[in-house]
Amino acid sequence: MSDRRLRRIGAVLAGVGGALGALRLRDRRDVRGRRRSLEAERSAGATFDPESVADLPPAARRYLRHAVEPGAAVARRVAVTMDGRFRLGSRWRPFEATEVLAARRGFVWQPTVRLGPGLWVSGADFYVDGTGGQRFSLDGLLPVVRARGPAVDRSSAGRFLAESVWLPTSLLPEAGADWESVSERRARVRLPWADEPLTLTVGDDGALRSVETRRVDGDTGEPRPFGAFVESERTVDGLTVPWRLEVGWDVGTNAYDPFFRAELRDATFG
Repeated sequence: MSDRRLRRIGAVLAGVGGALGALRLRDRRDVRGRRRSLEAERSAGATFDPESVADLPPAARRYLRHAVEPGAAVARRVAVTMDGRFRLGSRWRPFEATEVLAARRGFVWQPTVRLGPGLWVSGADFYVDGTGGQRFSLDGLLPVVRARGPAVDRSSAGRFLAESVWLPTSLLPEAGADWESVSERRARVRLPWADEPLTLTVGDDGALRSVETRRVDGDTGEPRPFGAFVESERTVDGLTVPWRLEVGWDVGTNAYDPFFRAELRDATFG
């Protein structure tokens, strides 16, 4: 191969590398800006009065009184770190992640998923102020997922809805939550920004057992049953939240398809 051809190939590769680098930088700035906007959310100083939920359906009342201690600050934001396993195809891959979630606004989840020795996928899945998206790259270099559009927006909104239980103060009536009874152990809540309701199943003590909704499948654009099963919980700053859980599609059917198992490492409310 001639030196001239090698120089041309080198120039092309350099150009591609530069374009990919610019794309990665733009994506990182975009995600960082969205995350910071959620981190800026702060509690207004209000505290929880158990009597404020006295008229709610039994399951909703038990859940909120279990999840929010009397006098606890009505938080507007939670930041968590977690690790677990994420199913890609037929294989479960280990991951670790951080996430910020703010009432009414959305979430930014930033995981690193290990694919093998020296090989990983990292990036962000987000939904902020009605816009969802995914930005992932291989080894922090090669973009492999850049998803957006109406189906992604709706799918991300479904995830945000299910994860609202990590911020139980976002499910209080004063936050706009509208509750209705399903049974003695189940209650359905509608939030002002969500198209679908979220159904919670709780124990006699109010501890959360599971959540269910209908979430748009980002690949097909069609809604499917979606939810999580809570395996353990923990109380932090007066708020009791799911600590270890399993998440999957087609909850409540014979085709239940789990794809996400995680345990929190810490949670900070604000």
